[in-house]
This record gives sequence, C-alpha cells and structure tokens, in this order.
Amino acid sequence: MQTFIRFTEALDLTLSHVPVGETEILPLDQLTRKILSENIVSKVDCPSISTSRKDGYAVVSADLTNASEQNPVKLEIVGHLVAGDTSALAITSGRAVRITTGAPLPQGADAVISEEFCRLSGNLIYARKTAHSGTNVLEEGTDIRQGEAVAEKGEKLSPALMGLLASAGLDGAPVHKSPNVAVIATGDEVLAPGKPLSKGKLYASNMVQLCAWLAYLDLSYTSELVKDRKEDIQLAITNQLSTADVFLTSGGAWGSERDLILDIVEGLNWQGIYHRVRMGPGKPVGFGLLEKKLFFILPGGPPSNEMAFLQLALPALLKMKGEPTLRFPVAQARLAESVRGHKNWTDFMHARLEKREDQLVVHPAKLKSRLQSMARKQALIIIPEDRDQISAGETIVIQLVIPPGQSFFST
Repeated sequence: MQTFIRFTEALDLTLSHVPVGETEILPLDQLTRKILSENIVSKVDCPSISTSRKDGYAVVSADLTNASEQNPVKLEIVGHLVAGDTSALAITSGRAVRITTGAPLPQGADAVISEEFCRLSGNLIYARKTAHSGTNVLEEGTDIRQGEAVAEKGEKLSPALMGLLASAGLDGAPVHKSPNVAVIATGDEVLAPGKPLSKGKLYASNMVQLCAWLAYLDLSYTSELVKDRKEDIQLAITNQLSTADVFLTSGGAWGSERDLILDIVEGLNWQGIYHRVRMGPGKPVGFGLLEKKLFFILPGGPPSNEMAFLQLALPALLKMKGEPTLRFPVAQARLAESVRGHKNWTDFMHARLEKREDQLVVHPAKLKSRLQSMARKQALIIIPEDRDQISAGETIVIQLVIPPGQSFFST
C-alpha cells in the first residue's frame, strides 16, 4: 500500500480500480437520472400516420390554388375525423373532411385549412385562403423515424428524454446499475442528530452530509453510528459485505491507537491501495478493496472528511454510475487576492464568487467557522502541488460546487 502519495496519483489509482456498473434494464418509471449503457434507436415512426396540426378541414391543396376573400372556393364536406379515429375516409377534388388536431389525414388529402379561413353553410364550406401541399400537416415519421438513434450511451435520462423514449416505442432501457453504499461513522464522541448533547460530544454531521450527497446522486445507502470498539466496527463492516458495493467510513482514518479502521480492514484481508495523500484538507484518507468492494477511509474532521469525499470518493461513485467522472463544473476566474499553499501538496480552499463587468472573480472564504465556510462555499480554489502561492489578479481554473438553486454571484 502506498503512503503520502500525490493527489493526482491518488485520483488516478482510485479510478483505475473502479468498475463501471453492470447493465440492467429498467422500466420507464424507474429511469430518471439513470445513465444509458447502450445507444437507443426508435422502434417506430412517430407519428405513425400523417395527422392534422390544426382544427379545420382536410383538403386537396390544388383545389385552393386561387382561393381568396373575393373568390372563395366551395367544397363539399363528406365526413368528420378526430384524434385516434380509425375510419378509412378518402376524398377527391372538390371535397373536404372536417378534422381536429391530431386526427389522421384522410386518403387523398394533402393539406388542412384552418377553420377560421372557412365559412360553413350546411354540408358545404367556402374556403377563403390558399393551402399548399403539407400545410398544417404533421407527416408520418416527422418527429422520429423507425431505426433512428434517439439517445446515446452515457446520456443521463431526464424527464424530457424519457418522454422521447416513450414516443420511440420503448417501455424501458438498459442503464448502468447504481452502487449500494454503506456509510459507517465511528467515534465515542459522536451522537445522532436530535439526541441531547452533553459536554465533549458532537453530532454526526459528517454522516449526515455524506448521506445527503448519496441521496442527491440517487444512490441507495445504509448508515450506522458505531462506538470506538474494534468488535463493533468490524461487525458493522462484515454485516454490510453481502449487500454493499462501496464503503464510506468516517473517522479513525489516521492510524493512531484510537484510529481503528485501518487495523480492522487489514485484519479482514483488504487490498490496500493507498493511505494518506498530499492534499489539504483530507490528508488521512485511505482507499482499498475489501472482497472487491470499494472501501474509502475518510477522516473524521469535517473539512477533511468533506474534501476527501468530494475529490476522491465522489468521482469513483460517478464512474460506477456510468457518469463522466468530472467531479464538478469548472470555470476560469480572476483571483481577488493572493493565496498561499504548501509546496508538494495540492491545497483546496473554500471560495465565494462575484461577477464584475462580465468577468468572474473568486474570493478566498474568510469565515472564522470552518463549518460555516463549508456550508457557504460556492467554489473551490485549487493550489496545485507545483505552486506554493498564486498571486492576486491571476486567472485560475476553479471548481464550482454551488448547490442547485442558489445564485453563483454575490449581491
């Protein structure tokens, strides 16, 4: 197992050991936000027949070549069609069929004239406007042709895309199977939210945040708080081995006499990939495989826990889901003030964003509370390991981590 490795090396090692989820076929009502594992082609033409786009009259367009207000054209009404009708109506020159939006075009008709351009008199209409061939007609296969590609492998299924699949004749689709995640938070000092807080205790905010991320990613998970007792932690892990694909533990990552996780998994014959990464915050993070399941040992300190998850565990979960492993959108921004890092380390710094004259400006966060800083950040400034300082005014690439629904810019 490698120790104190570079952040970029840790990320590469992580992703090289992450399998993309197997394929499963799910019905349409279970596909939201799933990732397609194959290209999808239409099974049908849509629409399956030529239909009317308007309420009006199906006509032979040549009959209306000279129609106008001053020279209305008289046509005989020989029938009526509505959406879903299967009547085999046909017309010839001099005749028309009353038709509603979505109704099938009768044989012989090649246009529909809107009813506002016609005067009705008994079983006759007087058309006062021309209608070229194809006017107000939705031709068969206009939206989708049978055999046409309608979605590509790797696309995330949105409600609109699922509607397209339904129109293409599909009742389900092959997608990547999402991993099941076990979250295990450890520590004698940690309490479940809502319980009375005594001196020296703290609430399991790491566990809450990790589970919130998993819910946001539409991943199934279990969570458990475990005291710092070796047998209890080992039992919590072994109980999840048959069902979990990924383990996220919180706390006990450093490896001291009270940090039990590493000792426990080594006793369970895990394959250690790395432990301790030259990144800040997040240094104590560890990663390996336990019975071929991904196992992330996340630090207990909230900033370290969050950053290790966001930068290393989250890309792994995204890859398993079949999504691109880009962790967050990135953008270029001008640095408002100089920032310092640590030579030979990758540093991540909370930041807020501002827009000035169509330019994005990024400010290092200066909140005294680390928890407030975590909660209010809009972006992350990354100081790569070949830099120990980035000067004010430089244009840098930042990660955008703003929660959905919030504004990017300060007011």
